[in-house]
Amino acid sequence: MSDYTTEDNFLIAEGSRGELYFLLRPKKDEPCRPYIVYDGFDHAVFVRNSEQKIILDYINPEVRDKLRKSREVFVIESIQDNIKEVYPARMQMVEKIPVDWSKIGLKTWEEAALN
Repeated sequence: MSDYTTEDNFLIAEGSRGELYFLLRPKKDEPCRPYIVYDGFDHAVFVRNSEQKIILDYINPEVRDKLRKSREVFVIESIQDNIKEVYPARMQMVEKIPVDWSKIGLKTWEEAALN
C-alpha cells in the first residue's frame, strides 16, 4: 500500500542560474525516479518513490510561473544545516489536479487528504 502524506512545511528557493530547489524534511526510504505532478496552481504531488506520494500544499503564487516552465527541480532533504539527500526530480505538468488519481495510487483527492 502506498504511503500518502501532506507536506505543509517546505520551502521553494531559486538558485543563481534560475534552478528551483524544494527544501523538505528528511523522509524514510530512498527516492526512486522521483517526479512532481503540477498543474500550475495551489498544490503539487511529489512522487518520491512507488510507496511515497506527498501532497505539497499551497505553492506560493510568486513561484508558480517558474515552476510551470521547469522541466526539473532539485529536492533537498534536510534538518536545519544537516543535508540527508539532494537529488533531481522531473516535473510532470498536467492540465488539472486531480487528474487520474489511480495513476498515483489513489481513487480521489479526498482519499489523499484523509490519509
